[in-house]
Amino acid sequence: MPIAIEHRPVSTTLTTYRWTRHLAELTTAWTQCFGDEYALRSQALQAAAEASGMPDVETHYLVGEDAEGAACVAPCFTFKVSLVTMAGPRMQRIVSSVRNVFPNFLQLRVFVVGSPISNCGDLLGLGTGERAARWDSVRLAGLFDEITRRAYSLNIGLVLIKEPDTALTDRLRPALAERFFFAESLPTTYLAIPDLAKGGYLGAICSRYRNKLRKRKSVGEQNHLTWEISPTCRGQEDAVFDLYRQVLENSAFVFERLNREFFPQVERLLGDRMFFLFGYRQVDGVRKLVACELVLIDRDTLHPLYSGFDYWVKKDSSLYFNAFYRIIEEAEKRGIHRVDFGQTAYEVKAELGAVCTPLFVGVHHRNRVLHALLRALRSWIFPPSVFPAREVFGNEPMPSKNGRPVKNTVRPTPSNTLLQ
Repeated sequence: MPIAIEHRPVSTTLTTYRWTRHLAELTTAWTQCFGDEYALRSQALQAAAEASGMPDVETHYLVGEDAEGAACVAPCFTFKVSLVTMAGPRMQRIVSSVRNVFPNFLQLRVFVVGSPISNCGDLLGLGTGERAARWDSVRLAGLFDEITRRAYSLNIGLVLIKEPDTALTDRLRPALAERFFFAESLPTTYLAIPDLAKGGYLGAICSRYRNKLRKRKSVGEQNHLTWEISPTCRGQEDAVFDLYRQVLENSAFVFERLNREFFPQVERLLGDRMFFLFGYRQVDGVRKLVACELVLIDRDTLHPLYSGFDYWVKKDSSLYFNAFYRIIEEAEKRGIHRVDFGQTAYEVKAELGAVCTPLFVGVHHRNRVLHALLRALRSWIFPPSVFPAREVFGNEPMPSKNGRPVKNTVRPTPSNTLLQ
């Protein structure tokens, strides 16, 4: 029996919009708008998030159609968020003190354009190539008219556009200038791995960082660390979730809280487009799981999506670094030349040779006074992007993306941040 879809046509510039709560109805439209090349933008990953039953998350999907078929798919979700999630330690301490008296201070129900899981980028499916080029400022304004109307119908005044990159933000700013302001989100990071024929990662990094790598791996070996790649977490679901939860509890920035079911659902729905990296330690003859990484696979990129670490073991065994070194080695084995390390833990990722790519967040509030207040506080709520400068690959220029120089600004950052 076909699943019923909510129809509420709204036409703007030859586009008709409809909302649905049913992801299964969108397979054709999703493929037309997102393609099927990238795991992070795949319908399967979105389905895994839904199937896991993430707490307090409600999904809504906007489909835009015109004479050529699906023109866009805009996944959205609602949940309750602290507006100081990405703020610095001082702001978080101030807000924490206020919440002793007013528990819901700067905690609001929000309507978010994007995915409820970390994909370190946007999930605004405008298509590619000529299909994407059809979205001029008038059409984009009409799209977000419909999105804000949906939020208002749910009695939600705050709307966020989750983490568009620089190129998309530059397109959205003029179209949405009267309603949204844009602030910097936490940048994402990536590592370009040199070709094995030219010496690979180990041959390309300068001697200082090569010596650090060898020392950290030696410390891991002395602490009896071993690593395994597995297509499944079956039988270890509780241990994986416990390690992930330890990272949450020790993190300064927390974007979402997954539940135990998420990891097996990703395994079930993505199949050979993912794997787990497991780190074990021998203690008194007992083999204990002390680290895990959920890694998604694209044709040319690995995405370590979520991490888990045993914090009793982390410091004395270079657990962070050894996990990432093992992922780099796995990328080289598979002939993959890029690892997207995601957001936060920038000191670690800079030491690996990663560079950053800016991301942004679009913010709109229905109440003009609150909108103006959020805008005035944006440098506190959304502090400037930072990334430590390291010349891991010697004196060669740091890589850039899309022909734009990468901004590497040095500022102290919390070391206990959530690895995404």
